[in-house]
Formats: sequence, structure tokens, C-alpha cells
Amino acid sequence: MPPSRGAPIQLAPLPPDEAPLVFHRGDAYPRAIAWFGFRSFWGHLWKLAASVIAAEDIDSREWMQADDPDALTQRIAVELGANPVARSLTDALDRDLFIDFVADTGDDVSVSGAVAEIIFAEYETPDGTLLPRGDILLFGGDTAYPVANEFEIHNRVIVPWNQVLRARELDAPRVLLGIPGNHDWFAGLDGFGRMFRAPIGDIGRTSMLLGKPTLDPGADAPDAIVEHAPIRHFFEWAEAFRVGRRVIKRAALPLIGYRPVQGASYWAIRLAPELDLWGPDRQLVDIDDRQRAYFGRLRDEDPERGLVLCLADPPWAFLEPHRAGQRILTALDLSIEEEGLLALTGDIHHYCRLALGRGMQVTAGGGGAFLHPARMRRKGLKQPEAEFPGPKATFRISLLAPWQIVRGRAGWMIHAALLLAFLPEHLLSRWGHPTATAAVVTGVALTLLLAAIGGAWKKSRGSVWAMAALGGGLLGALPYAFGRLAGVAHRIGVHPLFADVAAMSLSVFSGAFIVGVYFMALTMLGFASDEGFGPLAHPGYKHFVRLRIKRDGSLVEGFVIGKVDPLDPDDPVVLVDRWEWKRPTKQP
Repeated sequence: MPPSRGAPIQLAPLPPDEAPLVFHRGDAYPRAIAWFGFRSFWGHLWKLAASVIAAEDIDSREWMQADDPDALTQRIAVELGANPVARSLTDALDRDLFIDFVADTGDDVSVSGAVAEIIFAEYETPDGTLLPRGDILLFGGDTAYPVANEFEIHNRVIVPWNQVLRARELDAPRVLLGIPGNHDWFAGLDGFGRMFRAPIGDIGRTSMLLGKPTLDPGADAPDAIVEHAPIRHFFEWAEAFRVGRRVIKRAALPLIGYRPVQGASYWAIRLAPELDLWGPDRQLVDIDDRQRAYFGRLRDEDPERGLVLCLADPPWAFLEPHRAGQRILTALDLSIEEEGLLALTGDIHHYCRLALGRGMQVTAGGGGAFLHPARMRRKGLKQPEAEFPGPKATFRISLLAPWQIVRGRAGWMIHAALLLAFLPEHLLSRWGHPTATAAVVTGVALTLLLAAIGGAWKKSRGSVWAMAALGGGLLGALPYAFGRLAGVAHRIGVHPLFADVAAMSLSVFSGAFIVGVYFMALTMLGFASDEGFGPLAHPGYKHFVRLRIKRDGSLVEGFVIGKVDPLDPDDPVVLVDRWEWKRPTKQP
């Protein structure tokens, strides 16, 4: 067992699946991403640009030199102070190996710091099992939001996590590994590479360990949050390009006491005898040919080796097959069910463990991003072994969606879009023209928009069309109804400007409530879970997985550790789930 300092935290049992009515929220900059806010709009633009670049086959993985699995394993052993010539990490350490897996980090800075407090601690389970900090900290994708560039990773991950690490004694060297998710690729892996790529030379290695990167002159302080508006950053970049100089960035994004070791965005390592860990990278599109050859060669060498996969996209999401994750398995010619694999994944921001044939998928995207719901309507679907939160808590949280959208928790883009949609109809009403036709036109247009949000075209679901038609019809009628009321107010002596502004405001905020009800219905019926919970920016149910790989590689134990309300100082750290995965035995 690795060295430990201080008394371990006693893990509390998992509470009933009933979400508190009030959760604590952070008030420090940078706050949680408002996914329907104007500030987050630049993240959507980055997504569009990155997707266009990927479609044109400009792929950073083409020039990467993937690490030989044995060489990378030996490099990790050296960094951990273990035997550098052993064939696996458990052999090198001559003990069980501990790994901390976390995914979907770097949103609200206060929540991010609370997650770090949970990860960088040692625990004791109710039955007395001691769980020291992991030898390896493994990131499962989407390091920061909305775009994981150097600036956002620094503010939302490095600074709050290093504040926690500085309060911890550096008791042993540890290693950092990661795979990129789609938000990492929105920045072309620039921020990802500065955090996870192995440093060059002894100076770089020392700076990584101490958390003091060598900065170019004029760069921001390494340990301070930097207030830097995206639009200003764009103009600074444009000006630097115009005058022929480069934009200064941090050379590295170090976590104190953790040493990055990888040379590419994908890798494989030897965890234990007859057990490997793979970290593929699908970019924004798919696994490339180099990775197919890289991982295919490993599989051909010993097809009977046990395999743990670290995936940025789950093969199963919300209890259904998920296209992006299934494409990864297809590209690698793997089957969780038939080959008995263990898949660790994020991207979906909740915890869910599924038994899949001989194998298992563990979705643990609780590293700090907004909460995703559990599937509530699940008749005929695969049933989970464990969830955090479950369907009852999800239902209680879903009821908050309409009010949170009305008050702008999701941002003000919904209100702005409704204002633009209602304005022509309102002006027609103000000028005394008939508005029934305008109300129908507005209702049809908003019906199509709501149907697109609910994925009606992709899934061809009549229920989504029905809900969208109802919502669009109600939205189209709002400015008509409030316009008629404004006309009555004019006739009884209310100032026209006041009456018009009041009518428009009531239309917009009532419309936001209807949109919130629509999102709530999508979540409850399981049609569009991302859209249903995204506006809530919910800070609860954060977690990570502490893995113990047995010395002989025959068994992997998982301990899922988390908090229901991470910013509540009185909320206990709980043992969310505990499971075992046994390496499949070789066929005779």
C-alpha cells in the first residue's frame, strides 16, 4: 500500500434517493457555465469551428508518436519510484495498484475545489478497508468547459485543485494520465497537451512536480484565477496576429505532485500480469487508422489478456446504446459483452453501473460539470446495478427546471430568442392589425425549434412532435393574448409605453416558463436528457472512482466516492457504490 499521512476519512453509507430541495452553489469566479447564456455562446462557436476542421481531416493525432506500452509502463514505474524493469506496474510496485478515475471536470470553480477535496483524501470503508490516494490520477475526458483551452483549464482545474494540494503533504510521487473528450478537442488539444503531455528535460519535470511552470514573460501568475473575457481574448489574438507576434501562454499546466508521462492523446499500459489499460481517442469523429493499428497490434500479440478501457464516450448512455461509444468499440473490434471487458467512461454527468454480458460499464462523469439525470422512464430498457442520483431524486430535481429557466439560471439567451420571436407579433398588435395569423406563424416556427431541441427528426418520435406542437402553440398565443390585454390597458388610461413593455415582459417570462416545462417533460420521458438538465446547472452528486488493481491482475475493485451536496460543509462523503470486476479466465 502506498504511504499515507493522517487519519483516513470514514465513508458514510449512501443516503436514500431523495434530493434535497436546496443545494449550495458557488459564488466565486468563474461560476458554472450557463449553457443558454451569452458567455457560453463562444463555446458553441468553438465547437462548430472544431467540427469543421475535423471534417476537413486536420487531425493532431496524425503527427503524434504513440508510446510503446512497455516503455510507457516503465516510465510510469520510474516516476513512482518503483522497479523500472518490471513487466507491469503491480510487479514494479510489488503491491496492489491504486488509480483515481475522474471525468468531466472544470466547470464551477467552487465545485471544482470541492471535488479536489474529495479526490485528494484517504478513506476507510464501513468494513475497515483502507483506500489511500491513487498512484495514478486518470482523467476520462472533458477537462474543462465550455472549451478546454489553456485559460479555462488553468482557471477551472489547476488553480482550485492546486489550492487543495498545497495543503497536503507531498508523501509520494504520483502520475497523471488522461484522454481527451470533445471539449478538449474544441481547443485542438492545446490545453490538454499543456496539462498531460510529458515534459521535455529535467527542468520541465521539476517544474511539473513543484507546480511552478516556466512562463514566458508577461504570462499570468501560475496560482491565480485570471479574469479574462473570451471576446477580449479573441481581439488580443487578432491583434497579435496582425503585428506578427504570438499570444503568450503557459508552457505547462501542472498539478502539484503529479507528473504527466504520455506522449500522445492515446496510450496503453501494463497494469498487472495479464491485464492492460487502454486509453483511445476518438477526436470529434472516430478512431483513426493509426490507433486501429496500434491497439490492434496489442490485441493480436495476446488476445487473452484482460482489458480495462478508459473511454471519453460511453457505449451505453441513459440505459440505451450510445452511438459515439459504440463506434469506438467497433473501430477497435471489441465487445464488452462477449470479451468481458471493464469500461470506465465519463461524458454523461452522473454515476451508473451496468452489467453487460460478461463485462461491465462504469459511467462516472461526476468530476464537476452540471448534473445529468438518471433515466426515469425505463420500461423495457437495461436496468442499472447502481445509480447516483436515482430516478426519485432526478424527478424532484426536474421539477425545478421551469423556475430556474425563468429566473435566468440557464442564461438569458432563451429570453432573448423569445423576445425576437414575439416582437413582430407584438408590433402588429400595437399598430392595430389582426394578430391571429401572426400568432399561428410564430407558433409554427417555435414548434419546429422545440422539435429540433427534442431530437424529433433524429428519433422520429411522435411524442416529441406532440409536445413541441403544444408548446409552440402556447408560445405563439402569448403575445397575442398579452397584446390584447395591453390594448385594454390603453383604453382605460394606462400609459401606452408602460402597457406595451409590461405585455412584452409578461410574454417573454411566461414563454420561458413554458420552455422550462418542455425541458422538464423531455427529461421525465427520457427523450433529451442533456437539454432537460443543462439549464439547471445543478451542482450536486459529484463523485470519482478509486480503483484497486490486485497484485496478480485477477481482480479490479471499484470504490465510488462522492457527495450529494459538495459545497455543504456538513454533507458527509459517502460510499456511493462498491463493485468487483474479475479478469476473464483464459480459454483452454
